[in-house]
Amino acid sequence: MTPETKNKLKDSQELVDYVLLYSGVPTNKRAAAGIAIMIKAKFKKRIHSYVFANERVLQLRYKLQRGYLTLLAVYAPEEGKTEQTEEFYETLQDQIDKISKNDYIVVAGDYKARVGNLPIDGISDTNGEITTNSNGHKLKEFASISELKVTNKFFRHKEIHKMMWSARGYRSIRDYILTNKKLSPLVNDTKVFRGIGCHYRPLIISFQNSFTSKIIYIY
Repeated sequence: MTPETKNKLKDSQELVDYVLLYSGVPTNKRAAAGIAIMIKAKFKKRIHSYVFANERVLQLRYKLQRGYLTLLAVYAPEEGKTEQTEEFYETLQDQIDKISKNDYIVVAGDYKARVGNLPIDGISDTNGEITTNSNGHKLKEFASISELKVTNKFFRHKEIHKMMWSARGYRSIRDYILTNKKLSPLVNDTKVFRGIGCHYRPLIISFQNSFTSKIIYIY
């Protein structure tokens, strides 16, 4: 799981059923951002390493039966925060560039992005919403440079399984799950989960059994 959090500072905690990693702001700042990763406690020995980049980017490297999976949990600045957005993507790109080329990679979280339906070969497709914004353009630029596939855009679903944010009759797509070329062929589906009765619904990704049937990321 990669939930957002308002926890301050950076730490890891062992809960009853999960190991929690969280990266937040310093104690003297307002908790305007924060990101976390939760791993089932029974898999904690598979945790190879983790990096608290800042309150918007948290990285976990996880041991699989064959090879490693690197997960980056992200929480982008709001639309219109140009300088903060540039800093966010610089940090994220720096982390991506340090990952082993042999790893499976997932970059998941709240990008505050609306990417529209203009396709980019191998990066983004036409499934989703038609609306675009500046954060959406930055996300597509980042995905293109890093050769990451925006998985939400490649699976056809009803509106209820695409829109993760809904309030006062307004709906949008803000969250995305990106995968690298090594992992993308093993993705079965990415869609919104409707089981939680609130205005913000989590996004899930599922993989082929040949990769793993036990790891599902929800944020």
